[in-house]
Amino acid sequence: MQKRIKTSIISIIMIGWLLLMWRLSSADGTETLEDSMRVTKKVAVWLLGSATEGQLDHLNMVIRKLAHVFLYMIFGLIVSIFWDLLWWKHRLWTRAILAFGCCTVIAFIDELQKIPISGRHFSASESMLNAVSADGVILLYFLFLWIIQLYQHRNNRN
Repeated sequence: MQKRIKTSIISIIMIGWLLLMWRLSSADGTETLEDSMRVTKKVAVWLLGSATEGQLDHLNMVIRKLAHVFLYMIFGLIVSIFWDLLWWKHRLWTRAILAFGCCTVIAFIDELQKIPISGRHFSASESMLNAVSADGVILLYFLFLWIIQLYQHRNNRN
């Protein structure tokens, strides 16, 4: 498949993922709490059988944090592939820095946009969690590409 087609497909996926993240971030606090508590109760039954209110609250917090991690890990991978395809002629570190910058800015903006929403607030720690989740995947992606390049370079010399 041509790079232009691949880039277009990954662009559509990235926009769709951004819209999903925006939808989740822009819901009011009551709605997100109800949604996450519904999932938490199902997980609690599976893990604990029956859970106290305190256990449910703690498990809910863990599930909400894990949701941030997984959303941004997937986003980091999508953005890595996007910059890798779009700027394929440039050095790996250039593509990686663009992906890092893009995800870090979006992680910060994602938290900022919660300020006017009822029951939501800006959280620097969640902003950092989002950025680190995405940036960790970006680092692994470009490290993997760098190792492949080294391997190919070494085999071409022999």
